[in-house]
Amino acid sequence: MKASLEKELSALSLEEKVEAYTYLAPFVTPPENEDISPELLEMLDRRLEEDERNPEAAMSLEEFKNRWAHRK
Repeated sequence: MKASLEKELSALSLEEKVEAYTYLAPFVTPPENEDISPELLEMLDRRLEEDERNPEAAMSLEEFKNRWAHRK
């Protein structure tokens, strides 16, 4: 996780953390009857490596919400 995002999330109140989790969970949680494909795991690993190589590319929670709020 990008250090700046981790810092921002850590600073949230419990209520705000629950709101962030509730908002994000559907995007990262597969249905109970569906396994995570090896391809998806590979992509997630690749993205994590990219994030670790370039932590400055992080965005704030507000920037994230503004960018993705229209997608449901």
